[in-house]
Amino acid sequence: MKTIKNSLIVQASIISAALIFGSPIYAQTAENDASDENFESVLEEVIITGTSRPTTKFESTMSVTAIPAAEVQKFAARSTAEIFRTIPGIQSESTGGDANANIKIRGLPISEGGARYLSIQEDGLPALTIGDFAFATADSFVRFDYSVQSVQSIRGGSASTQASNSPGGIINFLSNTGKQKGGSLAFTTGLEYDANRLDFSYGQPLADGWRFHAAGYLRSGEGPRDADGNFEKGGQLKANVTKEFDNGFVRFNLKVLEDNVPTFLPIPARFAGGTTYEEVGVDFGDGTLLINDINHVVRRNGPQESDLTDGFEASVNSFGVQFEFTLSDVFTISNNFRIASVDGNFASPFPANVFNNGNGPATELVVFDTQLDDFGNTLNDFKLTADLDSVQITAGLFYSDQDEKMQWSFNQYYRQLDANRTPFDQGDSVGGVLFSNPAFGNCCQREYDFNIENVAPSLTLSGDIGDSISWDVSYRRDDYSVKGTFAESAVQVPLDVNGDGTIAQNEQAVNTFGASRSADYDASYNSFSGGVNWAFSDTTALFFNVSEGGSLTAPDRTTSNVLANGSIRGEEFVLNEVRQQELGIKYLGDNASVYVTLFNAETDEAPQFGVTTQLNTQNDFESKGIEIEAAYFFNDAFSVNGSVTFTDSEIVASSDASTIGNTPRRQADYIFNITPQYATDKWVLGATIAGTDEVFVQNVNQAKFAAYTTVNAFFSYYFTDEWSVSINANNLFDAVGFTEGEEGAPSVGDFVRIRPINGRTTSITLRYDLF
Repeated sequence: MKTIKNSLIVQASIISAALIFGSPIYAQTAENDASDENFESVLEEVIITGTSRPTTKFESTMSVTAIPAAEVQKFAARSTAEIFRTIPGIQSESTGGDANANIKIRGLPISEGGARYLSIQEDGLPALTIGDFAFATADSFVRFDYSVQSVQSIRGGSASTQASNSPGGIINFLSNTGKQKGGSLAFTTGLEYDANRLDFSYGQPLADGWRFHAAGYLRSGEGPRDADGNFEKGGQLKANVTKEFDNGFVRFNLKVLEDNVPTFLPIPARFAGGTTYEEVGVDFGDGTLLINDINHVVRRNGPQESDLTDGFEASVNSFGVQFEFTLSDVFTISNNFRIASVDGNFASPFPANVFNNGNGPATELVVFDTQLDDFGNTLNDFKLTADLDSVQITAGLFYSDQDEKMQWSFNQYYRQLDANRTPFDQGDSVGGVLFSNPAFGNCCQREYDFNIENVAPSLTLSGDIGDSISWDVSYRRDDYSVKGTFAESAVQVPLDVNGDGTIAQNEQAVNTFGASRSADYDASYNSFSGGVNWAFSDTTALFFNVSEGGSLTAPDRTTSNVLANGSIRGEEFVLNEVRQQELGIKYLGDNASVYVTLFNAETDEAPQFGVTTQLNTQNDFESKGIEIEAAYFFNDAFSVNGSVTFTDSEIVASSDASTIGNTPRRQADYIFNITPQYATDKWVLGATIAGTDEVFVQNVNQAKFAAYTTVNAFFSYYFTDEWSVSINANNLFDAVGFTEGEEGAPSVGDFVRIRPINGRTTSITLRYDLF
């Protein structure tokens, strides 16, 4: 972990220390703990994410969403990424499991993986400052549990200026801070799949302005797919302690995450024409290619053992301090600081080739075994606000120091696609194992060790004109410095990898690390946003905003653009630009709300490396669409809420000229979710119905995946005020759908590699609430 070097940040830290006993600016304080979520409170929760001052959905100059934790718990989400599907405009490919999701936001496609234009945050600070690290996406290190009070999101607008690398939006997990005494203890078990989880939480006010909250979980099991091993194991603890003063507060935050989850890559299938795919030895609903075995790999310090049942291993230890203080009738100061150690491992098999041998369908698996040595970061977000009655001026300074250190060690396995996944030998393999990856051209014995430093000053002006008009304008400049080394050319040598004392046939040409190269380059971009909201009646408002922002591509995806002296060919090879406009109308009645937003986006992407394609891809996109979010309470018991987003997206420039004018891969024309529910004093019954239109598998726009709809049903019964039982069924009707594929133009009968959604998984939860 690097130390903070920038003198301005040091000065901010000194100010923080001086004031710590004298409380975030409107930044991310989550001081609005809620209890009963009635219609008004759900729709008008105070939004503090991505804004310079508190606002509500009705008053905001951009598209915002807040989902109380109690509602999230009903969705039967099996991963963090599945939660995002309930947010309007978010197309979240959650088929990878509880890590490694691909997330697109409102017509901002991405040529490769991750979440390049979205900042995933906890209490106002990003989990990782870059959204598209290979094998280390931000969602992989964030877990939803009883520590979360609310999930807030903004799309477009000031997202580009209130956070780095987030022109598309921000999703923020806000913590419960213990303003109300109480807690919960719950045990969840899978009824038709192997998963067990214990959740707990407790918090309360203490004497002299102190309060605390602590929550977490422990889990074990196989997971939502037939993984042949205990791939889910670990847990999380999050806690905070707050001290309130007459003029503000100070909060200390702690997080410990030690969690292993299976991560799913595409599986073999056969293309049957149209949008139809047939199973080839792996069940679409619950099958995997995961291997319960010890993988022998070569790291920089020599051969090591890697347990493939570790799947995706996430380890986070973080400590943070937040404060906000009113210094006078005019000035308010805030600071949000966090230091985190982040590391882990990514291990999952990818079917490089699928073919028939004498014993039937078989696959050549490349095991993506990547050791995430250090993705730790130090973050500080400082703000000073002057309230001049009709105008508020906020000056901010964000600093981040993000590490990216990892080692790729890919081996090759040969397996029949029969019930036993029987090993077989091909070429120089022994026991179905080869200590190299010729299927990928022996590309992937790689090492990356980068430090990414960012200093981002910002300025925001906001205010009101009378009682009906609110406005804001903001500017931010992100200055990045990237330094480090990388090694991407493997050297093959004889080596006793498995330590048995002999050099076998499959150890004659083992991939080891080649020579390292240096990288030392700077990149910067300017972001701005301006918006206005006009409430022309007590129930109806219009809003408009325009914004421009950018993001820095992860260094591991841009090494082909690094010159011999460590510099880059140009900033356009590492920076992505986004330009957006929004126009919307809002209606907020006594028991109903409707928000309709027209949006337009232009995206210029930098070239980026794809692991599975082994290609550098560059695309520019234009997208436009409409987003509709609505809720209606028929009475005190029955309500319906949901959203639908229509998007028309086009590739307007590309490194592959043949795709210009096509629809970006996996970009749906529409996505939707709707949640009807009926609640009484004793029970709640409902379902979240989510769907997506058909999509093209690749940019060549030939093969397609069919549209699909899933139903996630939930039922809760309250025996007493304290005791309740809940049953949640994810994908109740066992729908089949696909989110990712490798082959864009297969012929009928060809083998393909695709990633399906999970089949039905049903769980039951017994919960005790302490008030």
